[in-house]
Amino acid sequence: MKRIVLCAILAQVLFASCQSRLERLLPGTSLGHETITRTYTIIDYKDRASGGNMPEWVDLWLNSNIQGIEALGRFNNRYVFIGRNEGVQLNPLHMWREGFSPELDFPRLAAARIERRFTSTTAHPDDEFGAFYEALIRTASDAVWHGTVSEDDFWIRRRYTPYEEFEQELETWEFLILLSIDKDIFASQVIDIFDRVNPVPSPTSAQVSAANRIKADFFNGF
Repeated sequence: MKRIVLCAILAQVLFASCQSRLERLLPGTSLGHETITRTYTIIDYKDRASGGNMPEWVDLWLNSNIQGIEALGRFNNRYVFIGRNEGVQLNPLHMWREGFSPELDFPRLAAARIERRFTSTTAHPDDEFGAFYEALIRTASDAVWHGTVSEDDFWIRRRYTPYEEFEQELETWEFLILLSIDKDIFASQVIDIFDRVNPVPSPTSAQVSAANRIKADFFNGF
């Protein structure tokens, strides 16, 4: 299955004029079978000029990802999601931030995390879960989600070390939007999506059993 959520994210990533350069230099760039982790330095960030520091959640995002943020006391019993965009100019990112809507943009973030939960259990979710998997991710992407709160936003400026000798350094801005949602509210909506998915073609009995198993244990390690 074509990665539904990934395609949606790529469709929103900034501005085709700079995309080809970004794809070559972002962390986790893939070259054939080789995955490259880009080395970078943070050279600027929001409020730095006025003496401000990076918020704790941003530092945790950079070093331990979502789970680190969710461990903070202020997010007790809440799931955290990050809206993210990156580009070589800051002003367009501010425009993206102004147009960002928790109601409209959260579904793709929720669907992406749900998808990761499936792919964490198997390298071949299409085979393991059949059409149920694709239908569930699509339904989550199209769902109207309730209870999302916009917590904060921040931007950082990175300077990437060239991967090859002939490459020049690239500087990009990354804009992050922090969202949260009560775990019980989120879980009830996920279970509702599970219950109303009607995949075509119908999954085999083995695929139905696999879907029921992951549903029963879905939020363990989510």
